[in-house]
Amino acid sequence: MAAVLIGSAVLIAVVVLGLRWWSHRSARTTVPAPGSGPAHADLPTFDVVALGTRGSGKTMLLASMYSQLQTRSGRGYYVTAPFDQVVRLNQWFGEVADPQAGWPRSTGTGETRLFSFTVHTEGAYARPLPVLTVNYLDYAGGLLTDPEASGPDLTELCARIDSAHALIGIIDGFWIRRLLDGDLVAKTRMQQIVTTMVHLMLRVDRPVTFVITKWDLLQDIAVDEDERLGFVRKHLMHNQNFRDLVNAHAAHRVVRLVPVSSVGPDFTALDHAGIVVKRPDGELRPTNTDLPFAAVVPDVWDQIEQGVDQAELAAVFARLGGPTAKGRAAALSDAAGMLTQAAGRVFGLVNPVAGAILDLAAGLHRGPSVEQQVSTALSARDERSGVEAELRFNRQARITVLRELRSWVDVLEGRLPSSRLGSEV
Repeated sequence: MAAVLIGSAVLIAVVVLGLRWWSHRSARTTVPAPGSGPAHADLPTFDVVALGTRGSGKTMLLASMYSQLQTRSGRGYYVTAPFDQVVRLNQWFGEVADPQAGWPRSTGTGETRLFSFTVHTEGAYARPLPVLTVNYLDYAGGLLTDPEASGPDLTELCARIDSAHALIGIIDGFWIRRLLDGDLVAKTRMQQIVTTMVHLMLRVDRPVTFVITKWDLLQDIAVDEDERLGFVRKHLMHNQNFRDLVNAHAAHRVVRLVPVSSVGPDFTALDHAGIVVKRPDGELRPTNTDLPFAAVVPDVWDQIEQGVDQAELAAVFARLGGPTAKGRAAALSDAAGMLTQAAGRVFGLVNPVAGAILDLAAGLHRGPSVEQQVSTALSARDERSGVEAELRFNRQARITVLRELRSWVDVLEGRLPSSRLGSEV
């Protein structure tokens, strides 16, 4: 019962905090690449940095991800991007899909690609309603492995990592395939890839999703996908640096391992020289490429919640049963301040995500009776302030999208338990 009361009080405190912040962004904004920027500057924005070596499949993943997300396809949301970025993404995906074309060109050294993806749903009167923006930064793979890489590009990369909300690490499934086949060159290559990537990720305390690309090359390891993922996970944990990151950080930040194939299980093959080639009769069926995107917001929220000192909150919430409205209001204010401080500890001075913390709580919090508790608080507030029905409908639409993002993460963890990395030996 005490836990339920505390959970209810957390949500009420979040309501107070959220009402202050929903329509405002943080003073800190991501510096866009030349000619690019967020499509909706007034939306809560999540900055993601993708790290991966040259040829690991970063570009293909990006193109396939957008292709899957640009229409609803059974989801309650879809994703848009600025037109010039859409043209580039569609060009890449066309190159991937064409059996006669080569693979898309890798990101060259000095090329910083910023893509601003805005999540939409259907708002009041069937109008498109923007919900949030994810800035996805793609860096040249050569920066991770080229011993000559230094100077402004590497400095900028480190700065981007420091200011990111979440990190995505691309692990090339091709080299895992070669490693499992006993290739000693692959063993050295994998050691270099993972060690360098982990070194950069240890700079900050952010949610991490390791993405294994070219998963189709590993489908013969085991029939059961989670068994296959567990087998690959075991091999990755043999890397001391990878194991240290998981053991040291999984207790207080989310660390995932997600298998993806930008082309699906029947589109490619290894030729006699061990090179990945397109099958003339291949069928393009991307798998799991939307999952790293869907996990960003729930993972960020989970880390904010983990940053709250539960003992201090309990002391504040004990005052909520006070005899006067003034005493209860002060307790709510204190709790809201604590949540703000927790977000600051995780993400810097002022958390840009705090702009949407009310809807985040309603859509992503795992506590009991969340929807009912938040809806009741919002209804009381709306009645006092005369909020219009359209705004209430739009708020609920946003909450529904966030809840769906959470459900995709829950389905992932239920289907592939090995995808959630925890402290292990």
